[in-house]
Amino acid sequence: MRQNSQFASNSVTEGARRLGERLRRARKAQKLSLSDLERICRIHRTTLGRLERGDLGASIGVLLSVLEALNELADVELVLSQPDTPEHRRVINVPVLDQDF
Repeated sequence: MRQNSQFASNSVTEGARRLGERLRRARKAQKLSLSDLERICRIHRTTLGRLERGDLGASIGVLLSVLEALNELADVELVLSQPDTPEHRRVINVPVLDQDF
């Protein structure tokens, strides 16, 4: 993974890895190679490979384009259709990287 992982929590890094695995399974279930998917969504296969490996440097636009090409965008729509998380349930543990700004 690229250096972006040094700023991400373990949960984010693990989520990206699991999402990449899901993308790979979806692609293989459709019997598509990375080259095939490259032709479909016009994203270079090295970028697709990075996404499948859970590289946090891949843009959200690339992710959404690949999900659309694999007919997996409905799952994102499902998440987006959920009501906002109530304030009392939000837990944000952001480490302080440097307090000397």
